Amino acid sequence: MNSLNDKYSQYDVIIIGAGINGCGIAKEFSIRGKKVLVLEKNTIASGTSSKSSRLIHGGLRYLETFQFGLVREALLDRQQLLIEYPNLIKMKPFYLPIYKTSPRSALIVWLGLKLYDILAGKHRHFHSKIISRKEFCKKTTVLKQSELTAVFRYYDAKTNDRKLTQNVAEDAKKMGCKFIENSEIISIQQDNKIITINTKQNEFTSKVLINATGPWIDEVNKKYHLFAHYHIRKISGIHIVIDGILVPDCMFMQTERKQIFFIIPEIENNQTIIGTTEREESSLCDEIKVSEEDVQYLISHLNFYLQPQHKISRHEIKKTFIGIRPLIANKKNLTDLTREYRFDLIQKKKTKLLHIFGGKLTTHPSLAQKVIKILK
Repeated sequence: MNSLNDKYSQYDVIIIGAGINGCGIAKEFSIRGKKVLVLEKNTIASGTSSKSSRLIHGGLRYLETFQFGLVREALLDRQQLLIEYPNLIKMKPFYLPIYKTSPRSALIVWLGLKLYDILAGKHRHFHSKIISRKEFCKKTTVLKQSELTAVFRYYDAKTNDRKLTQNVAEDAKKMGCKFIENSEIISIQQDNKIITINTKQNEFTSKVLINATGPWIDEVNKKYHLFAHYHIRKISGIHIVIDGILVPDCMFMQTERKQIFFIIPEIENNQTIIGTTEREESSLCDEIKVSEEDVQYLISHLNFYLQPQHKISRHEIKKTFIGIRPLIANKKNLTDLTREYRFDLIQKKKTKLLHIFGGKLTTHPSLAQKVIKILK
């Protein structure tokens, strides 16, 4: 299956994009015995799928905008992924401290956590709990203790996003799926009988093409003249990384404007990740860079919660990374973001082009299974 001979140029399904959604879809089709090809312009997981907060979670904050279905789906996917990739995905405690300055009251947060528990289903061992302020302050000494009114603990899962995506791709390969990385597409043509993709390596054909290019989807559609009913908004999120373990456990923190950020210790790498931001971008995906304004935003909000002797400065930032979230272009308020996804099927008699708009790391299993049903 590694040859580029014409013998292998026709496929049941061709997928553009080897991010988590493309790899997840390839895996599901390959399990069902389909002949699948994935074309990736760079390398597997080189885009947004390796630049996230590295969490497998339901999305606690989406309860605030009544996205109960999305949260429930993500929590079910979380459970499935914990079973499938136990070496890569682990449940971790998250602490949510409430201060007098916090924009959400302790009661509202507690009710949200209880709803999160209900949507997660069984596994009471991982249900939320009220933690005594004394216990929290003794354990987490770097955070300020004045004006602390309540502390809650809940559970979500932590992973390595790049390795997870690569493992999903490897599972697809074991089932016969072919991946071609560093593949530049020259043209895409869809007619009533066949879809033809020309690359520098070869010409490939299929009756089914799936566009899983994430935040690049609008650019891909424009470049190759592919019709679609939706567009995306590109929301960049940056993370900063400092050496050492700042806090003993993951922290869910709030800003005065109701935005959130995480403080995530990574003991295995002896580092702490802080993020993320939410900035709408108009530049091409490959031109989007980390801005100094966003770095300072995270430093400022982190320092707001740190004891004076533990505040960090710019020179302590050892690394930054930026991911671009493709959100459906139907929201005007950046604080009211949705991670729901949409499928856009363009059918021409015997051929089908399916665009994947949106999606997130956690929900790739259910997204892939829905794609299978759509393209039966």
